[in-house]
Amino acid sequence: MGLQNLFYIMLGLIIVGIAIAVAVIMFQGNAADANRKAIVQDLQYYATRARAYYARPASAAGGNRSFVGLTITRLLPHATNENGRFYIESATEDELVIVGIGNILVEEDSIQVRMTMNEKNQTIVMVH
Repeated sequence: MGLQNLFYIMLGLIIVGIAIAVAVIMFQGNAADANRKAIVQDLQYYATRARAYYARPASAAGGNRSFVGLTITRLLPHATNENGRFYIESATEDELVIVGIGNILVEEDSIQVRMTMNEKNQTIVMVH
């Protein structure tokens, strides 16, 4: 009878260990997905501010219908927040590319989201 009890205890420990491992994997996946969504939301906020800069005349500290000269700190005072860090990859007269790199690591690599925008529309691409 003692051997049978030991067997049940070992079986229970194995099942609990597997359940904990599955829970950790699911939590990491959810954290990465939440970080990715937060970066997209931040990029959309940057896009709103960039469009306002684009439309403002140069006399009002705007771009005068151009993205040239736009820096990330002109959009917001800090290029980082709790979700990640952001930078402008390129800024031409009619197109702007902003990249967000997340704080969460997925398979030893950061989440990266690239947004390309112009005056009328924007495209968001998940790089990783």
